Amino acid sequence: MKLPFLLRWSTLKGFASHPQSIVWHIQWTMNARRYMAERRDIIKHFDNQFYLETYPELRKMVFGPARHYIMIGWKEGRDPSELFSTRDYLETYGDVAAAGINPFRHWVTHGRNEGRSATVSRARRVALQAPCDGLILPPVPDESAWDSLAPAKVDPPTAPAVNVIIPVYKSLPHTAATIWSVLAARNETPCECLVIDDCSPEPEVSAFLKMLEAKGLIRLLVNETNLGFVGTVNRGMAENDHRDVVLLNSDTYVHDGWLDRLMQPLRDNPSIATVTPMSNNATIASYPINAVDNNFELEVPSATLDRLAFEANGNTIVDVPTGVGFCMAIRRTALREVGLFDAETFGLGYGEECDFSMRATKNGWRNVFATGIYVRHFGSASFGPSQSGRSQKAQELLAQKHPDYAGRVQRHVSADPLLPSRILLDIARLREAMGPISILFFTHTRGGGIETYLKNTYAALIAAGMKEVADRAIVVQTQVQGFVKVSAFNEGGLPYLPNLEELNIERHNSLLDRIIKVLDPELVHMNTFAGLTAGSIGQLMAALKRSGKPYWHVWHDHQPLCPRLTFLDAEGTYCGETDASRCVSCLASSSSAFEWVRIDDWRALFRDYLADADVVSAPTEAAALRARRITDVAKVAVHPHPEPDLDDAVPLEKPSRGDGVRRIAIVGAIGPHKGAWLIHAMIKDIEHRNLPIHIDIIGYTSLKEIKTGKHVTVHGRYAGEADAIRKLTALQPDLALISSIWPETYVFTLSVPMALHLPTAALDLGAQGERVAAYPRGVLLDAHLKDDPLALNDALLAIDLDAAWKPEVPHNHGNPSPVVEWFRERAPALLPAPDPRCRTEEAPASESGERLERPIPATL
Repeated sequence: MKLPFLLRWSTLKGFASHPQSIVWHIQWTMNARRYMAERRDIIKHFDNQFYLETYPELRKMVFGPARHYIMIGWKEGRDPSELFSTRDYLETYGDVAAAGINPFRHWVTHGRNEGRSATVSRARRVALQAPCDGLILPPVPDESAWDSLAPAKVDPPTAPAVNVIIPVYKSLPHTAATIWSVLAARNETPCECLVIDDCSPEPEVSAFLKMLEAKGLIRLLVNETNLGFVGTVNRGMAENDHRDVVLLNSDTYVHDGWLDRLMQPLRDNPSIATVTPMSNNATIASYPINAVDNNFELEVPSATLDRLAFEANGNTIVDVPTGVGFCMAIRRTALREVGLFDAETFGLGYGEECDFSMRATKNGWRNVFATGIYVRHFGSASFGPSQSGRSQKAQELLAQKHPDYAGRVQRHVSADPLLPSRILLDIARLREAMGPISILFFTHTRGGGIETYLKNTYAALIAAGMKEVADRAIVVQTQVQGFVKVSAFNEGGLPYLPNLEELNIERHNSLLDRIIKVLDPELVHMNTFAGLTAGSIGQLMAALKRSGKPYWHVWHDHQPLCPRLTFLDAEGTYCGETDASRCVSCLASSSSAFEWVRIDDWRALFRDYLADADVVSAPTEAAALRARRITDVAKVAVHPHPEPDLDDAVPLEKPSRGDGVRRIAIVGAIGPHKGAWLIHAMIKDIEHRNLPIHIDIIGYTSLKEIKTGKHVTVHGRYAGEADAIRKLTALQPDLALISSIWPETYVFTLSVPMALHLPTAALDLGAQGERVAAYPRGVLLDAHLKDDPLALNDALLAIDLDAAWKPEVPHNHGNPSPVVEWFRERAPALLPAPDPRCRTEEAPASESGERLERPIPATL
């Protein structure tokens, strides 16, 4: 008899080790109705494993992590899953915070339907390892090196040009690097480098500037007394009052074309007053992390970052509440109308450009960031330790002059309109690190057959000598809520790309065209759209079609025909694929938003997408039959999934235990579509009738009701085909059963018993029926047995094992990958050059054919 919760030994033991659980249990009991309603709303999306791994101090709790989150966790800012940040949601949506309600519940029940956005958990972002190498300041060139530079002076003073104003106070290394970069950078925009010595306390700085002036490289102004940053730049902006200006800190570093791109928005749009580039240290214009000082080197130098910023973002501008004074272009007309910086209020500096930007805004001007420019900013070269105090004082002064300033900036940071530009720059860096992209794989994070397929495809490319192709491939995994994970196909490390953690196909669907263009892959390999809404699927399809890139669709499941992927209805029953009118009630009963579609519209969407596919690859004739219902028959090619060569597996002999019990092995991760409920019913019948059957599950099931007992053993997860073969060899079963209740498209787990020459039974459905029918020791079972567990048990007992074990099984080498052949024909540029030492006069072309058929190796 099952004891009440409070009387169980495990409960008492848990309370003893975690006394706080007693209080929490009492609170839950007193508010059970309200808390249980919250639990019902969030439990489908709550990730118990993530919660306990992220907050290990909670592992000793007596009750589950979902209860903790509902009562306490969200109030402490804990995250319920990898894909939801509690703090970000509350900070972004003040009405939710003010109402004091569970933010995750609000998002699940209301927020996402209202168009509100979730961000990935902070734990996921923290897990990324930021580079630890500090910024490297270029060395000061010797005096003779400066003679190679062209002067940055424009005569006469009335000539049109841009004045680049560099106020200097201290730090010769930073000052020299800044001025060198300005003089060395190639630009078409005529400019004058106007340097102002603000009464530097370092004699070497003043001497250096006089040396540059003597060489005719710069125009130098010298303050007799220290005016501070604001007074100094005001003096500079007062010069040549017909010219636009660029304020440039003396601890920055610019690159070729920077000035042309910085001035482009002013030339294009007369309503823009200020333009600011992206930088590592530029508050709300910072990259890669926004609003912080990214004081570390990335994997490429700043000149490459600048080039990649332009390749990724071009002349894109984003409206912002304020410019950032480290590097800011200002239109002369705006200066005349708004006035110079407020030296009286802001003294030595900090906040003056924010005040100017706010005054410009209130006079109808725009402030923008130009995201196609990257300028290195070392930071704090002049102010040093006093920076923090100056910043705080500036905020107080700004609040007095512009009480709406803080709110504007806070709303801007929450909205983060620069995120798309940072994402695209991350994408450009990814491409730079990988080299020319060979394949862009789309898949999901759910594991299973697609994961096995991709691993086998990688092994096939390596075995065929195409390591270059495999190492330049990228995998994009779709997740729930539209988020994606981006990784290298070879599972190698990637650069620090924190903004890709925020990439969301639903929110950022307008970026898809640009992402594909920047990556420029040879082939887009579509394995599934699972996890995306119908709208996002349509956006991704349209982007693929517009890209002009060849794309390949693999028929892993029946998603083009059925939003549920498997032809199983809401009750987990195979629909039979006979009557489309049944889809109306089936899809309407779903709780997944992406399934709320008209089946005719859904299929029309996929029909249009498949019509432009380069290849529609079906792994079996059963899958091809269904693919041909919705696309051109001639386009559908049957390509058995690539698999390892399992010939090294030692075939089993028919066991002779003599106990009269028939041992049946089921291999894999068994969810409802794989027959978990059918197996559960079979076990109940075996127990009730005491049938001489023992089921060994090599893997696990989705049902906690199926656990090791008298008639069943659950062996748990296995590590690949080789491990499954070892376990089956140790068990010596009489028979294997493929328990799937839907028409599979391939079934990787079927290859394991086949490699052992083990008799295998399957329902006469889809690929499992097709493959078992072609297997000499295969046993086809009537498809209707999926609905009759008693009759299925009887059918398994009725199998003549002597007859089933009798046929000879021929050797079946692992399947090659069609991707290998595609690259041989379509993209030879990515393949390694043939080594002439490997050729012979007798057989000059035989190697390629042998390499194509070379089986994928398997480790047993």
